[in-house]
Amino acid sequence: MIPDKLTADHSDKYKVSIRLMPDGLSFWGYIPDEKDSFFMETFPLDNDVPAVEAVKKIFFQYPGFSYAYQSFYVISVAAPYTIVSDSMFRENDKDRFFFFCHPKDKSLKTLVQPVKTLNASILFGMDREVYAFLLRSLVNPQFIYALSPLLVAWQKKSLLVFPKLMHIVVHKDTIDVLCVEQGNLLFVNSYHFDNHDDIVYFIMYICKQTGFNQLDDYLTISGNKAFCEKVLSIINKYIKQTACLPPTLKDYHVAIDNELTLDMIALIECGV
Repeated sequence: MIPDKLTADHSDKYKVSIRLMPDGLSFWGYIPDEKDSFFMETFPLDNDVPAVEAVKKIFFQYPGFSYAYQSFYVISVAAPYTIVSDSMFRENDKDRFFFFCHPKDKSLKTLVQPVKTLNASILFGMDREVYAFLLRSLVNPQFIYALSPLLVAWQKKSLLVFPKLMHIVVHKDTIDVLCVEQGNLLFVNSYHFDNHDDIVYFIMYICKQTGFNQLDDYLTISGNKAFCEKVLSIINKYIKQTACLPPTLKDYHVAIDNELTLDMIALIECGV
């Protein structure tokens, strides 16, 4: 729940984010280093109206979206994206790079998020009208893609261990897969799946592409716990080192772990 003390007079103490998902959005935030300050409110989107009208309906319910905060991220989830090395990328070419990988869609605006630690940029699509509404309605918003905090967090983690690390993020009917080794990003991509076997097929294909050692390297998965455990029960036949990662926050935040996702936690603890 949004705390009563979150007012225009005190909002500058909070770091907040909007997490835009295909079927809704969540508004969450916290005061750094203040115990029990974390809050989150989830709003379903009305799919019977255009996306921008659905977002406007939610914004009109709560004036706090327009407050000035310490920081304000807009996190895009499960949108089309691609990653381009900084050695190749030029701002003027963003549409060419993005629509080379995805069907041309005039309703999408190509957004650019640099990820300095990877020497690369994530290009992702957002509904033009939704983007324009958020840009004029929020104070200094930063638009990011949900995968970016995980890329930063797992790159840092890979510097502390020798084996390769592969992580799978399970959404409703898609997965994001990333693989890192000693700070180097080896692989990142998204796939649509219909069942558990599809995910296993993708993982084994990626193992072959990246030289993933099925005895010594580590695979982790996050998402719906029951679903992830079912996937691991199959994967464990082929990969020895596996784990399902529960989302957990540091002690100074409220423990509402069942509602959090790893990209939210990575953003809090590692940034982008």
